[in-house]
Amino acid sequence: MNAKQAREFYLEYITTIYNEGRVDQLERFYAPDVVPHPPVPGAESGLEGFRQGVKGFLEAFSEVRLTLVDFVFEKDIMAPRITMTGIHVGNFMGIPATGRRMEIADHPHYRLRDGKIVEYWDMPDLLTLMIQLGAIPAPGQGT
Repeated sequence: MNAKQAREFYLEYITTIYNEGRVDQLERFYAPDVVPHPPVPGAESGLEGFRQGVKGFLEAFSEVRLTLVDFVFEKDIMAPRITMTGIHVGNFMGIPATGRRMEIADHPHYRLRDGKIVEYWDMPDLLTLMIQLGAIPAPGQGT
C-alpha cells in the first residue's frame, strides 16, 4: 500500500465506522487479532474487544464526526491527525450524559499488514474531553 492508498483506506474507515456508525463493517479494516494500545478496559482481546469499545463510544456520543486534518504514512504505519466532534448522550467513562458538545484532537497510529490494521495506538485528548463534559474544572476555574 502506498501513501495515497493508505490515506484513502483511512478516510473510508473513519467515514464508514464513525461518521456513518456502521460498526458491522469493522472486519473490512481490522485483522481479527488486532492489538490495541492501550487495551479497551474490560473488553475481550482482538477485534471483538475493539468492536465493544467502538459501540460504547458511539452509544455515548451522537452526531459523531471524525475529520482528517493531516496524514503521514511510512512503511506500514499510518499516523493521522484528526478532530473528533459529537454530543454526549450516554454514559462515558462513568460520566452520565450531559448533552454537551465535544471537540477534541486525536493522534492515533496504526500498523498495517495485508491491507488491514493489525495494531494501533490511540492518543485522544482526554483532558480536553473531560473539561468539556464538566467532569473536571478547566484550568484556572478552581474546584
